[in-house]
Amino acid sequence: MNESLRMVVVLSVIAMISAGILAQVYGITSVIIEENQARALESSVFEVLPGTTQVNIIRRSADELGVDDTKEMREKEQKTSLIYQGVNDAGQVLGYAFVGEGNGYGGTVRVLVGVDEKSNQILNLKVLEHTETPGLGSKIEDEGFRKQFVGKKVEDPIKLGQDIDSISGATVSSRAVTEAVRQGFDDTTAVYKGGK
Repeated sequence: MNESLRMVVVLSVIAMISAGILAQVYGITSVIIEENQARALESSVFEVLPGTTQVNIIRRSADELGVDDTKEMREKEQKTSLIYQGVNDAGQVLGYAFVGEGNGYGGTVRVLVGVDEKSNQILNLKVLEHTETPGLGSKIEDEGFRKQFVGKKVEDPIKLGQDIDSISGATVSSRAVTEAVRQGFDDTTAVYKGGK
């Protein structure tokens, strides 16, 4: 066997072993990452639904009603909804929360919205993740911007420039949050309240 062929074989074996090790490491760490994301999301539900002591997860979609998938953390095009129902110590349902997504300037913007069970008004909004420009688009996390959504109902327009003011210089980021809330609110309310 000539020297070149032997080097190719050795490098191929090394590459296959490395790929196998990486696959094993990914398999172990991805489970841990998913569990940490689930815990972080659940703690965020307590923030957007004040008084909540227990969170029930309801998974609904038009084609898979009631099928539970604990690994899924993201909503896909708002067709599948993970609804987080907040319950207090007395067993009363306080409200529900949902994750909405919108396309921002730097990528996807994910928000968690808490809605009151009785009044169907938004109680709070938390920006879960974004890659918007620091100091400009990142102002979507500021309380002044987020408070504009509090008290809105599904019947309200929730439209940028109409009842939501844009952040100066960050219109795309503002629109991403507004669309995430509007679309998620429509879809989730229809499923949660309408029983679709």
